Amino acid sequence: MRVLLLTITLLLSHMNLAAATETYPSQRITVIAPFAPGSGTDGVARIVFQRLSELLKATIIIDNRVGANGALGATAAARSAPDGYTLLVGGTSTHAANPSLLKSIQYDPITDFVPISQFGVFPYFLIVDPSLPVQSVADLVALAKSKPGTLTFGYANALGQLSGEAFKRRAGIDIAAVPYRNSPQVVTDIIAQRVSMTFMDMAPAVSQVEAGSARALATTNPDRASLFPQIPTMKEGGLAFINISAWSGLFAPKDTPPEIVTKLSEGVREVLAEPEIKSRLADIGFEVQWMAPSDFARHLKDDIELWATTTKEAGIERQ
Repeated sequence: MRVLLLTITLLLSHMNLAAATETYPSQRITVIAPFAPGSGTDGVARIVFQRLSELLKATIIIDNRVGANGALGATAAARSAPDGYTLLVGGTSTHAANPSLLKSIQYDPITDFVPISQFGVFPYFLIVDPSLPVQSVADLVALAKSKPGTLTFGYANALGQLSGEAFKRRAGIDIAAVPYRNSPQVVTDIIAQRVSMTFMDMAPAVSQVEAGSARALATTNPDRASLFPQIPTMKEGGLAFINISAWSGLFAPKDTPPEIVTKLSEGVREVLAEPEIKSRLADIGFEVQWMAPSDFARHLKDDIELWATTTKEAGIERQ
């Protein structure tokens, strides 16, 4: 009798789960964006999920949980119910870099999440105060060497920190690091001449760069970015550099039913294939490179290993 009751209980549980996945989504979906409004991650999330909400006929809200290089939001998502109603827009910082940068994080980027889809990548750029008398990376290095300890670089995430530290080491210069809570604040201080330079994606700075109130000297990509072909690479500017770009993608808490993961992944693929969405993302400097769950999972593991090597090379210690 006990075995029969257990069997019936398991069967009913399976039937309830199947019914829930068939009707998904039947309530509001919350997408945690672990960086501030105006950041690249936030911008991508708002463009993608506005359209996805229409396709799924569901209400989707963006919940900005800012702090600890994205770890605060990632932790909240990891601890959420695996029912598809709390998701995370993660990226290079939250899932690849934090294990190598933070002494203690409250989540495991591999075991605590199910990868759903990569959206694409943000090329990274060296952006400077336009009042500086420099027109190239070589000019900037020469200026920094002539005034050791006087120039500064601002950063608001792992990639910005890594880029600045790698720049210091590879160029042999002395520039001071200035941490910020979010990228828009860094751009504000570039314009106000309170910080000399930064490495970041173009989303928070594209209008300022186009207006001339900030200057993009180079991209950290090995090749010129397709969306900004006029901006040279770091190597073209006179300095061999590491390849740094920021990917962004969608995650669910572990044990989320595979049927829900598939439905979300296919929905994202459909959204990102639309020319209007691609155009809107391009306007904030984002290049669409969709990945299915299995490919995304492999990419994540490779990127974690890459970051472990790169942070060690840059001499960055866990904090």
